[in-house]
Amino acid sequence: MRSVVLSLALFVSALLPRPAQAVVVLGWQDVRDRIADGEPDTGAITSRNLAMQLDWLRSHGYVPVTAQAVRDARAGRGALPSKAVLLTFDGGYRSTYTQALPLLRAFGYPALVALPTERIGRAPADAVRIGSRAVPGDAFLSWNDVKALQASGLVEFATQGHALATAVPVDPQGDLLPAVRARRWAGGYETDTAYRERLRSDLATSIDAIQRATGQRPQAVVWPGGGNATARSLAASLGLTLAIDADGRSGTADLRHAGVARVDGEPTRLARLVMHENPGSGDIAYELRRDIGLDGLRAVRVALDDVVGADAATTARNVDAMVERIRSIKPSHVFLQATSDTNGDGRADASYFPAPGVAMRDDLLTHVAARLAARADVRVFAWLSAGDAAMVDALAAGTPIDGVVLAGGATGVSPTRWRPGLVVAQALQPGAVPPAGDTGFDFTAVMLPADARAATVDRIVADAAATPRALERTVFVIDATAADGDTLEALSRRVIASGGRHVAYFQDIALKDQPPLDPARAAISARAFPYLER
Repeated sequence: MRSVVLSLALFVSALLPRPAQAVVVLGWQDVRDRIADGEPDTGAITSRNLAMQLDWLRSHGYVPVTAQAVRDARAGRGALPSKAVLLTFDGGYRSTYTQALPLLRAFGYPALVALPTERIGRAPADAVRIGSRAVPGDAFLSWNDVKALQASGLVEFATQGHALATAVPVDPQGDLLPAVRARRWAGGYETDTAYRERLRSDLATSIDAIQRATGQRPQAVVWPGGGNATARSLAASLGLTLAIDADGRSGTADLRHAGVARVDGEPTRLARLVMHENPGSGDIAYELRRDIGLDGLRAVRVALDDVVGADAATTARNVDAMVERIRSIKPSHVFLQATSDTNGDGRADASYFPAPGVAMRDDLLTHVAARLAARADVRVFAWLSAGDAAMVDALAAGTPIDGVVLAGGATGVSPTRWRPGLVVAQALQPGAVPPAGDTGFDFTAVMLPADARAATVDRIVADAAATPRALERTVFVIDATAADGDTLEALSRRVIASGGRHVAYFQDIALKDQPPLDPARAAISARAFPYLER
């Protein structure tokens, strides 16, 4: 697994010359003397590796800047140096004081330290639950530690909220997700009003605690698990004018390039590279230099119609079987069909998530998306065969998806107003040619004809390639229901050989082993063919 996690946030290639008003944001959590084999905390890094990374940054011309310098650049009060970098530490770990601060002093580097204030100043026996781990209270900063960090003159404090770093239940099945990312479930979904008040109250509590301890009101927020438009609006109203987003996954390609965030781009929002699995200087060098647009998207489309069972127990077994199959295939993405045609008339008339004016067949989308992300390490896009603006807004605002594929001609939708950075795609029927020019979509999924052969693939890929850079934003989708395993694998390879970069297939039905597992894995695995660039 890749050791540095890349925030897939802004559309800038990491290999292009860095604009003058750009900054790379790097993130660390717990810093330790040693990390034992099998350590469950993947966010920890050794102080040795952190020192090597800071040394690499210095020797390669990166210039650490303060969060205030970033705010000044946004406001037009100054310019950032070339290869500016903002160093951030979050999670509230005491090692920020005991391990990271001595290194910051040695290099003379400023940093932004984000405080989840519920974790600060706890007694040793007052453990914090993080995933499956109970972390002792004294593993986190005390308020005296916070004051010592401030006295160093190198640290500015941001908020991570008070309890926003604690996951909350988000569906009837009990899945836990970051508190900002989805509506909380407590026998029913919280309303928009309740959601806004929960976030506002939590942020206000944290801001007040930091101000009491330091005498300074924080002006930045680092979202634990990711923010959205509602959260950013609330944060801005509380004086948090700089927001830093959560990380995404490296090694699973997305069609939004990242690595650099333009300071004069989207207001209050920055991308971030977050350290995972104890990376060294070589890992950070790789991530800062690579162009993730060169990674190939490998996707499988799954219909929840094929997963839902006659009762809850059957559905749960089916979900487990499907997730384990996806884990075995190892694609980078899953396109999860979010609507259902219950009467067989060819039109979607029900959904798998709460949507206004549409019957809900089963409240399953959030649960399945959460399980796929956690157990199969994939990014999940919701595939909508029909929908209006209200349905798409509900999907973007209330579910933990990474993108939306609009296959039913939905128009006038803007899900990114809820979740800036959400990938939005269109799906074209067989025979359709990707339109030239800017379509307003991040990418286009082109469905290959059911009887596609090598010559057909060559022609369709060539049609797409006639538009400059279109292949970077086109996914060619193979109809696996009409192809045996050998044909599926051959068509996938033909797409790549013809110049295509991204490939997917539909439909994957775990309960029927359709298509057979081995050719499915050979055709679409992001970890096997083609090999990921490194």
